[in-house]
Amino acid sequence: MPGEVTLNDLYNIIPMNPPVSMVELAGEEIMMMLEENLEMTFSCDPYRQMGGYVKRCLGLNVYFKMENPPGQRIQKLFIGDEEVQFGKYYTAAFVTIQGVPQKYGRYRENRPERAVDALQACLARRRPLHAELRGTFMPI
Repeated sequence: MPGEVTLNDLYNIIPMNPPVSMVELAGEEIMMMLEENLEMTFSCDPYRQMGGYVKRCLGLNVYFKMENPPGQRIQKLFIGDEEVQFGKYYTAAFVTIQGVPQKYGRYRENRPERAVDALQACLARRRPLHAELRGTFMPI
């Protein structure tokens, strides 16, 4: 909606102001984590569906076929303009354990920054605010 972004809007996005965390993820871990997430969203078995949403990731582009069997949905995976490479590590920022489950990654660190506070600081630096839709998960 047009208009000022309020503190209430930010708390609607991230309700509890958790710490911003950092982690290094191997390319194959990113692929496995996203495949797991797609299965929990698009599983043919309704008892396996959990969460109901696909992870949202800035800088990551995923081309997938939701109708494919588990573990075979992602067709192409890019970070920026580069196709993700297995064995290569990528640094990711996230909030809450749901962002990057504990079983994935190395060098996990909770930063002193809090999510809502970081969003407020970012918005203060970006005046006027410009928003655009970005297709990061593209069914093919």
